[in-house]
Amino acid sequence: MLFTSVGVGQAQQDESYTVPTNTTSTQQPSNAAASVLDVTSITSISPKELYVAIPQSLVAENFRANPQERLNLVITGDNFPQPDSPLKNQIAVKIGNPPDNATTTNVRVAEDGRAIFASFTNTQLKNLPRGTHPVRVEVAGNATSINPQITEDQLQVNVTRPVSNLTTFIVFGITTFVTLIIVGIIYALATESKKTNLPANSLRKSNQKSLNSLEWLLLDRETNTFSLARTQFVWWLTIIVFGYLFLFIGRGVIQGIWEFIPLSGFAYTFLISLVTLVTAQATSNIRGSKGSGDVNPAWSDLVVHGGVVALERVQQLVWNLIIGIAFIVILLVTYTTASSLPSIPQEILVLMGISAGGYISGKAVRKAGPNITQVVLCDEPQDPSTNPYLSVAGEHLSQAGSVIVQIVYLDEANNEKPETRIEVKQDSICTLDPDPNSPGEFCKKLQINFNTLNALPDEQWHEWLQTFADNFTAQKVKITLINADGQRAVWDGTNPAPERKTAHALQSQY
Repeated sequence: MLFTSVGVGQAQQDESYTVPTNTTSTQQPSNAAASVLDVTSITSISPKELYVAIPQSLVAENFRANPQERLNLVITGDNFPQPDSPLKNQIAVKIGNPPDNATTTNVRVAEDGRAIFASFTNTQLKNLPRGTHPVRVEVAGNATSINPQITEDQLQVNVTRPVSNLTTFIVFGITTFVTLIIVGIIYALATESKKTNLPANSLRKSNQKSLNSLEWLLLDRETNTFSLARTQFVWWLTIIVFGYLFLFIGRGVIQGIWEFIPLSGFAYTFLISLVTLVTAQATSNIRGSKGSGDVNPAWSDLVVHGGVVALERVQQLVWNLIIGIAFIVILLVTYTTASSLPSIPQEILVLMGISAGGYISGKAVRKAGPNITQVVLCDEPQDPSTNPYLSVAGEHLSQAGSVIVQIVYLDEANNEKPETRIEVKQDSICTLDPDPNSPGEFCKKLQINFNTLNALPDEQWHEWLQTFADNFTAQKVKITLINADGQRAVWDGTNPAPERKTAHALQSQY
């Protein structure tokens, strides 16, 4: 350097650019001085970083409220015009390339002709985009020479400037639009799948929840509940797609860099979510699915297993939410300078793996939950002496002696009528079809005998039975089956049950 650090710092802070009189220079030997050509050349610039206070924007904005600031640049070299030279007022310093370059003629020359001090204003730099730009010096319209030993990056300056809120909003809007197009395609495919999988003759009951295509995509068909594994996979897929598009578009329109964005650690995040989904499905096939819980699917299904809150599911949901939201926040704050998606620390990846492992382990350790697939009111017994009974069919139902069955009527608004709730006595329940995979624990069909259901006189018993038949036919009966471990399944007539018989014969019998 031809100047001490003190001298350069003073030059950067001095807005009037008074040339210091005590500038230190390196004296050349007389014979070397005689051989130096009288051609202006530049060797270095300082500082390497310039901050422009005016925000960069994709559209014209009113920046009058921004204070006028000066940015000082020191350029060293050889043979700059001396103060007494007629060319001293014909020096121009340019940053960047046309048409968005910045030019200033507010230049002062050091007394020894080996440095110039250029002053730029915010207004001159407002069209200069972010990023690295070359610095050029012209004397009387002629470009100065560059020492062959000087590398290109030594004569460049990195411009940093904020991005306007409107620009961020525009990038966010474009990314959201593109993401919605992708989601719309998936949504249309899910809608088509929903139409294909619904029975052609099924009519939605008045108390059956109507699912949109997104909910249908997240639905576990076997249990009629929302799947946590499916949800976390869709969650991370959406985040990664949106984040990638947002950074890709943001870098392109702000920095002018259109290239593929490195995924950083999010390739592993996506892999973890995919492995979790596949492993959860495999575990359900081996150990059995979770219990269905309430009749209609609800978002609480993400943290419950058979109607019982499962802490391993809670922690899996919480960590996925925290890490996903943190990613979005970091991306929105740093996207103007980022060259890749936010890097995920190794500890976070390990934590995600442990969290997913805990979720899968919980599915493997917990017993399968009950699922009711069909409830049949037997109103045409082959033997006239046989009393009517109710059969409950499904998967992973606890056998008689350990299962709890509750029956309650529903009002016109499909709300429970607590005063009608009864709990079936154990001696009124018998096992019809033991589960061959767990013959001592589960069964596939239970029978509820009405003759021992209530200790009522004959007239009241017949009246109760007819009331039950009326409500059963009108789908105003809710039956809750609770396994020995507390997991439960609920049926209220809206479950698909094509073989369920009506109770018209039972009504006519009494």
